[in-house]
Amino acid sequence: MPKTKAEVIEINDLAKEIETVKDVHLAHIHDCIHRVEDELKENKKHFNGRLDKLDNRIFWVLGLTVTTLAGIIANMVV
Repeated sequence: MPKTKAEVIEINDLAKEIETVKDVHLAHIHDCIHRVEDELKENKKHFNGRLDKLDNRIFWVLGLTVTTLAGIIANMVV
């Protein structure tokens, strides 16, 4: 079936738009995804450090509580 001139022009326009999407928009999305990945890695490092500090504090409080409780029990026994 022969194509009309309008169909050929429309096909060419669509092909140009597809190339634009491939070249510009997909590249931009790719860059944005990599930027988000880098930010997530930085946030993960930050929060891991904060959680480590929190763990240390919890263990200190737990150790002090156990030590105090052991001292109180020792005084009650004696």
